[in-house]
Amino acid sequence: MLYVTTLTIALPKILTQSFVVSELAITHEQRLQHQLRSISIEVLAHGKTIGSGVLLHRQQQVYTVVTNAHVIQAASAPFQLRTHDGQIYATALIAPPTGQNRDLSILRFKTKRTYAVAKFATASPKIGDRVWSAGFPLISDTDVPEPPKAVRRLNTVSGQITHILPIAISGGYRIGFDRAIRKGMSGGPMLDRSGELVGINGVHANPLWETPEILENGSTVSDALQEKISNSSWAIPIEYVKSYARL
Repeated sequence: MLYVTTLTIALPKILTQSFVVSELAITHEQRLQHQLRSISIEVLAHGKTIGSGVLLHRQQQVYTVVTNAHVIQAASAPFQLRTHDGQIYATALIAPPTGQNRDLSILRFKTKRTYAVAKFATASPKIGDRVWSAGFPLISDTDVPEPPKAVRRLNTVSGQITHILPIAISGGYRIGFDRAIRKGMSGGPMLDRSGELVGINGVHANPLWETPEILENGSTVSDALQEKISNSSWAIPIEYVKSYARL
């Protein structure tokens, strides 16, 4: 006669709790990665990636995208935008608001396809907050055009906010954080733990050519602040972006 028994092993409660916490952390990280991929845009000029952008807004079939002004100024028209699914769209560069000199540029494109857009942060970021930044690093400086649908690998970094300046650096940069972004990630999104857009990347740490920074009120920074600026990456806060894009 065959007897079948069931063996039950009771794991310590602390082990099961640790497993659940770990699994939740992975799920949260995956959700943030998905959000970053969905709203991140490659900015192209003549078929070559020149920087990154963020899907900000949709009105019927028209999408609004933000990038950095220095990304646009470093190339020449015509510009195009490549979405996460590999589609490339012609884009129109929108004139900046009168009197605005922040390091931002707004572009628009039209499509019947549906794309996710960023959710704006509802709370102001604080020093110590964890943030996630993303963008498309430049691989080479060759003039050879890329294949039509060769979507670059999105690069993401996470770190902590280390500085929030009372007066922005020239260009609108107020949020400093402790993880290096790479050339090409300018214009990409910075999300908080809730997956909300708190800023736009634009300045990487330890630039090759360091020049004294000037604040938006025209004053120069102290040597101590200059060192902090040089050792941090910087983002433009979302409230500046919304004002600039008239959203």
